[in-house]
Amino acid sequence: MRFRLTYHLSLIRRKALLITYHFKVKRGFTLIELLVVITIIAILVASATTSWRNAQMKGRDGKRKSDLKAVQQALENYYQVNGQYPPSVSGKISCDGVTGFIWNNSPAFTCNSITYMQQLPKDTVNQPSGPGYYYTRSGVNSYVLSAYLENTNDPDLTGLTCTPQASRNWCVTNP
Repeated sequence: MRFRLTYHLSLIRRKALLITYHFKVKRGFTLIELLVVITIIAILVASATTSWRNAQMKGRDGKRKSDLKAVQQALENYYQVNGQYPPSVSGKISCDGVTGFIWNNSPAFTCNSITYMQQLPKDTVNQPSGPGYYYTRSGVNSYVLSAYLENTNDPDLTGLTCTPQASRNWCVTNP
């Protein structure tokens, strides 16, 4: 009886070993599984980074367009008062035709004690043409405001009615 009990216990242990071996829980991931997961994460990060950069670029370009529209309004106010647009000196607006002050030295666009714009916009992002906007008066009745847009696929870059100045690629002119 003892032999039979020992034999029976040994069969139970073997079956238990076979069952635990068959259903053994993995203790880690294989190298292939880890590489696949890392690759998927890298692809997701790359696409998210590209989308984020494009969104930032379009946002900065939108601000540049908005800034130039605001300066256009100030220039139109100047024109209504003086009958001509202010002179330009090296891409800057000047009251006296000698000293340029817009976007560099003065926080406001003021001429002859009249403030046409409280705070002048500044483009501080380094660009191929350098930071800043560019103003050119062409005759007393017209001007060109130029800026550099980062998004070269911007639909506003096609069909421009003016010529951008000083390495800029986008411009607006008097209405």
